[in-house]
Amino acid sequence: MLLAVCSRRPLLDAHLIRLSVRGLFSESGVWERDYKAETRRRVEQWWHGRIQEQKKHRMTRLVYTISDTISHFQRMRGHQVLNPMGWDAFGLPAENAAIERGLDPEDWTKSNIESMRKQLDSLGLCFNWDRVSESLHSTDGGLDLNFGVLHHCISILSYLRLGARALWLILEKKLLIQNSVLQPLLDALADLPEWYGVKSMQANWIGDCSGCFFNHIMKVDGRDSGEVLAAYTGSPEAVFGAAYVSVLPSHRLLHGSSALKTALLRALRPGRDSLTEVTALNVFTGREVPVVISSKKEFDGHLDTVMGIPDSSEEEAELAQSLGLSWISVLKTEQDGTQTLINSDEFTGQSRAEAFNSVTQKARERNAGGYLTSAKLRDWLISRQRYWGTPIPIVHCSACGPVPVPVEELPVTLPKVSSLSGKGASPLKTAQDWLRCQCPRCKGPAERETDTMDTFVDSSWYYFRYTDPQNPLRPFEHSRADHWMPVDVYIGGKEHAVMHLYYARFLSHFCRDQGMVSHREPFRKLLVQGLIKGQTFRVAETGQYLTKEDIDFSGPEPIQRDSGSRLQVTWEKMSKSKQNGLDPQEVLQQYGLDTMRLYLLYAAPPEQDILWDVKTDAIPGVLRWQARLWGLITKLRAAREGPETPNPSVLNKRERSEARKIWENKNYVTGHFTEDFLFNAAISRLMGLTNTLSQASSRVVLHSVEFEEALASLCVMAAPMCPHLASELWAGLSQVRNPLGSVLLGKGSVLQQPWPSVDPEYLQTPDTLQLSVRINNKACGSVSVPREVAQDAQKVQELVLNSSLGARLLSERVIKKAILSPRTALINFLVDE
Repeated sequence: MLLAVCSRRPLLDAHLIRLSVRGLFSESGVWERDYKAETRRRVEQWWHGRIQEQKKHRMTRLVYTISDTISHFQRMRGHQVLNPMGWDAFGLPAENAAIERGLDPEDWTKSNIESMRKQLDSLGLCFNWDRVSESLHSTDGGLDLNFGVLHHCISILSYLRLGARALWLILEKKLLIQNSVLQPLLDALADLPEWYGVKSMQANWIGDCSGCFFNHIMKVDGRDSGEVLAAYTGSPEAVFGAAYVSVLPSHRLLHGSSALKTALLRALRPGRDSLTEVTALNVFTGREVPVVISSKKEFDGHLDTVMGIPDSSEEEAELAQSLGLSWISVLKTEQDGTQTLINSDEFTGQSRAEAFNSVTQKARERNAGGYLTSAKLRDWLISRQRYWGTPIPIVHCSACGPVPVPVEELPVTLPKVSSLSGKGASPLKTAQDWLRCQCPRCKGPAERETDTMDTFVDSSWYYFRYTDPQNPLRPFEHSRADHWMPVDVYIGGKEHAVMHLYYARFLSHFCRDQGMVSHREPFRKLLVQGLIKGQTFRVAETGQYLTKEDIDFSGPEPIQRDSGSRLQVTWEKMSKSKQNGLDPQEVLQQYGLDTMRLYLLYAAPPEQDILWDVKTDAIPGVLRWQARLWGLITKLRAAREGPETPNPSVLNKRERSEARKIWENKNYVTGHFTEDFLFNAAISRLMGLTNTLSQASSRVVLHSVEFEEALASLCVMAAPMCPHLASELWAGLSQVRNPLGSVLLGKGSVLQQPWPSVDPEYLQTPDTLQLSVRINNKACGSVSVPREVAQDAQKVQELVLNSSLGARLLSERVIKKAILSPRTALINFLVDE
């Protein structure tokens, strides 16, 4: 997961330009003629010892390559760019990995941060490292155990003073927020047109917001227990007819430290619906009903507490009857089949549809619930009986109940514990000096909360912190968040669709409601990158995955070397278990860093999977293109070092026409390097420009400014994708003698050059266009036609038939059909052979 903020504002300060060139090729103006040998030598030297810690694993750097390319591109266009990177520090995987190795989680995490930072630096990626704020005791995240390295971005929920206070506000208003924000989250998906595929996943995750929660005060023997319980119903209009409140046997009230635990467990009859002595007073209706422990293991959706309203459900009516419970009828069926409310106070006489709206609205006004939400609501993020997570800033007092830690005592940091096992109660319970504290309210003895927060709580707002990482007083400044947010481009996989992206949207909506930011949605455009898949070989009978050393490839089909068993060959996500991973060190030593970057961008559009097969993939083509770029620079330098002085006026008509073609091709490529992130198409266009330049005659190379400027533009446009190679190419261009144009006189590295603009003359629409002519799908030439009739099939056909081309090729043939392409200037004649 990665995000890149590309704010559409001009650069304000030169220091905002951050270069990723690490000096792989460029060295004090020295120009090496042998591209292949020099590239391989320097790559091997540069990478030696830098990535020894990397083991075989999938190629996970596609996301970073994409973000780095976008960042360079937008900077060169004059925009401010924030492309941050940080570390997941907390999380269950990190804790488990440390336990397996007998290490302290903090030491384990720090070593992984150091290792990953070296890896990212060695890849030449351009991140805003000054935006990272590191504190392991109050950041969040998770280790990717497949690689033993940290990934993701930093999160810091309770690290800074008001950060933890903001969390407590969330916890304090938990029910209010949960019940009020889901419908806006669902509705706002319509405003995210470029979240292809993810919107439907989130909509299904959220579910239909067709019911609501009502708050209940819990009582035992008629006395208030101090517990407030929210119970869900899909028929809020019938709330006055509730007969009971039902909880699951797994409900927190039966397993935590609640004052109701004893009474509930005393009544529990496993496998049966158990009527308890606990009652629930509905804050909205003022009516008191008994609490029932359900015989079910789960309710519909992800609920653990529901209201039983017999008039709206036959099943709930049967349960109430079986337990001998009475209830008030609240629905009356009219002669036309519609239902109206009765025995419902001020809502009596309203239709069910009218009452649905008026009841929920009144409940919200009374702060008793009523916010439309879904039965699929999940509440996974707070209760974790583990050590390595963000501490929750709450203390528990026997007299005052749960009390938030005062702002001046924040942040709450983790203590050191003697040992971790991953089993039993929270390890924080063993840290007695940390656990025992003074109640901030009554000053009596109290204990700290020993649960820690899940990774998604923290990672749901890290993007805000990146905008103001050094703020010591609050999570972030409103103005700074508004300056950078919302994120222009979020890059990540679909695995984040209903987890990180969902919670990030949730917290962003919450911050907007609290007046902390001016926008609701955190991410404008979502770029879901595909996977790099490797070929897997599995024994059909056993399902065992084999390494390539165990396979015999000599026959028409691969078989297991020892047994001769046939194999199932598929393409799957790279992993150790499937024996289809790659060793990055071997790949990079063989091909070089920029070759790998270009391959990842050229092999497929970002959202598609890449099938890694060196024998058939795009690497050979990428290598040839790089060599041709090198050759073009060498060709220009050699031409300009000769005795003849370049002079455009000496070009003849044919050579000027050739230069004009180069000029047109350059403008075509510049105009089509769009923001759609189709880097494979962009590279294809750059390859086309390379072909045009490679075909230029020696006199055009020497005397035309068009060749010089097109080659310079080619290097500049390649720079975001292969910055190290482009840096070396630019160093060679900068040494060209007798430059004809002003482009090569510019100062700075290639990444500091402005993005090439389309010449105004090229943007002027010509009166005519060249129409390609095909006969039976074979290209035969072109015909000039007026632009105003280019979409008229009949007139175009007549013009082609009356042209010299048509007279020569079509005059004596029977035309069965003429097909004019609506998108391209092309007409195809189908004729009898």
